[in-house]
Amino acid sequence: MRAWMRVRALGDSSSAMRRVVGTEQAREALWTWVDRLAIGLDAVAAPRASGEPSTTARPCPAVDVRSYAAEGARVADVTGAQLDAALSELPDLVTIMAGSSELIAGRTNPETLAALVDDAVLRLRAVGCDVVLVSTLKPSSPLVPRRRVERSAEFTAELWSIARARGATVVDAWSIPHVRARPFGATERLTLETAGHRMLARRAIEALGVPYRDGLPPPVSEAAGRLPG
Repeated sequence: MRAWMRVRALGDSSSAMRRVVGTEQAREALWTWVDRLAIGLDAVAAPRASGEPSTTARPCPAVDVRSYAAEGARVADVTGAQLDAALSELPDLVTIMAGSSELIAGRTNPETLAALVDDAVLRLRAVGCDVVLVSTLKPSSPLVPRRRVERSAEFTAELWSIARARGATVVDAWSIPHVRARPFGATERLTLETAGHRMLARRAIEALGVPYRDGLPPPVSEAAGRLPG
């Protein structure tokens, strides 16, 4: 496993960071998957004196994890301003999770978004940065038109192709059942529930080969995809 020390998360609000150091247990339900990934990476990078990885957050994390994610961010925002900001800080690992709400809203097509993501991955890989692509979320609401769900699935398929060609890692969010669908007109149509964030973090940690367990009861099922780099 590579020791990542400067990690940046890009995407919409699902990839924001909400953890407040010192209130871990009381606010655990508010943590996003990026918050949980940060804890896992830090626990492995800076083990306690006993030599065993910690399952709790540290006051002064050894791994610099920051998020440029913003509510309502579209793929163009993620692969544009967010990516530029991340690249300026010379990250060694970047996560990208975007497109779910955009595709469900019917605003664009998967090939157009995939082209933007592909260019972003190329830029990151060119400077030696590892990349994690998170698939789209699958809407559970029967009110979402079938064609829009299909477009989202097509975009996820494109992400797998990009990752295979560029040596990135894909984490499966499509099969996570803990997804909340918001009403039409909402800034973001799809968001993860607390259980969904927990599951996605575990999948990301597994996909990256990080030897860490959060100590919480395991979900019913977990899946992650690791592509050869």
